[in-house]
Amino acid sequence: MKVSSDTLQVLKNFSSINTNIVFKPGNIISTISSAKNIFARAKIQEEIPNQFAVYDLNSLLAMISIVNDQEVKFGDKSLQISSPAGMFEYFYSNPEVVTAAPEGEIQHTEVYKFKLTAEDVQMLMKAAAITSAPTISITCNNQSVTMSVGDRKNKSANSFSRDLGSAFDEFDIFIAVENLKVIPDAYDVSVAKTQKAKFLHFRHESKDLQYWIAAEPGSNV
Repeated sequence: MKVSSDTLQVLKNFSSINTNIVFKPGNIISTISSAKNIFARAKIQEEIPNQFAVYDLNSLLAMISIVNDQEVKFGDKSLQISSPAGMFEYFYSNPEVVTAAPEGEIQHTEVYKFKLTAEDVQMLMKAAAITSAPTISITCNNQSVTMSVGDRKNKSANSFSRDLGSAFDEFDIFIAVENLKVIPDAYDVSVAKTQKAKFLHFRHESKDLQYWIAAEPGSNV
């Protein structure tokens, strides 16, 4: 089996969330951060034949990426990554030392929904880097919804903001900048909640790729 460039991009992104991952049979891969505040799920082109655990995803990706025209074979205890240049063998990890993501999606209630283009996401990341701000906030006050990057504890700190539209229900949800680990692309984004949690939900505009990023304490939805 060959690993597509799209799948490699997703796996590289997932490795920034958690280098541990459990692959399960089928074409769905998912990961969760060690703090359990970022959950990501994607549908890939390839079909994984068996379940196995990887402790250091970056190491595996390096093996796959270093060779051209690679062919990956799934064994009982290891992966074989072969090419005309030679073969790597990557042994599976003990599942007990790997953080496995939960099954299925997180069912939630949408409070407010908006779109972000790839340029919007890139601007958001650049604004966070330029201002050295720790939080990204989505706030509805007097029916006006604003997205801002700043330091909520310091009103005189450098910041960035933009209007998103209007809504009837007031809310104030914020996430840590360091948790915005999405692939910079176009998304439908929701301010969302369950009975026990609040988060921002990112659904890719054209690919089967989703992220749930937990809100920081003090968020109101």
